[in-house]
Amino acid sequence: MSGHPLLRAVTTWSGRQPTQVAFEALGFGLHRIWQDRVVQFCGEEQSNLVNRYWDETARETMQTLGKSAPDQRVFQIEPEYRSSFLDELFAARDFLEPDYPYPSLIKCLFHRFKRIWVDTAFREAEVAFFDEAHKAETDRFAVQTTGWTGRKREVIPFVDAFCKSLDFKALRKCWRKNIGDLVFEVSVDLGGNPSCITPPLKFKIYHADERDFVYDLQGGLALERLVPGFEEYARCRDAADYVLGVKAHIELFNVIADSFSSSPA
Repeated sequence: MSGHPLLRAVTTWSGRQPTQVAFEALGFGLHRIWQDRVVQFCGEEQSNLVNRYWDETARETMQTLGKSAPDQRVFQIEPEYRSSFLDELFAARDFLEPDYPYPSLIKCLFHRFKRIWVDTAFREAEVAFFDEAHKAETDRFAVQTTGWTGRKREVIPFVDAFCKSLDFKALRKCWRKNIGDLVFEVSVDLGGNPSCITPPLKFKIYHADERDFVYDLQGGLALERLVPGFEEYARCRDAADYVLGVKAHIELFNVIADSFSSSPA
């Protein structure tokens, strides 16, 4: 696998924290609110542990093009960097439960995940907390929803405007940006349900010399492992949330693209 130029390029990614800082400089903050909420649940004394877990998971995810399950230590592509820290956490797990076969490698993250599932009051309190956070961010961005219908095809004008503002070139079925020999593509997923459930976006990264060897990222879940908490931008409550979510996905993808600006060709 190491012969693929894309795999060589992704080893130069600047990492989660610089990516996050650049994204936050654009005004986005839901992911950081989520992270702070998780650390508050775990306790400040666990902050360094949790943040290192997020950093190492993101690095492995990038180097495997998302074809891995770091919490299970399973890799379809063997990363150039395999985290001994995550290996040690995996070996030390003492909180496995039959109903939750693939827990996070950090005990407090597992306990929070489990509590959301089994504790209705806790779950409702979290939903209410993030409802307020979403509303504050859409207000801060003064999100305009004119033209939004909730149907996937009507997402295209929003995507077009956001992509063009970031110098992605509009092509027939996608928007594309080249940085060195790496190609970054944005497209709209029009398949399945014609109505939006989450922002219907697809992202691809590939090397110009090997177009069929691709890092496919689709939606908040794919980006979540690179920036924990980003999935909040895929959890849309209303039209303003959807438009903000579309913008956030494209802006984060562009930040990731720019992080390779000094990558070798």
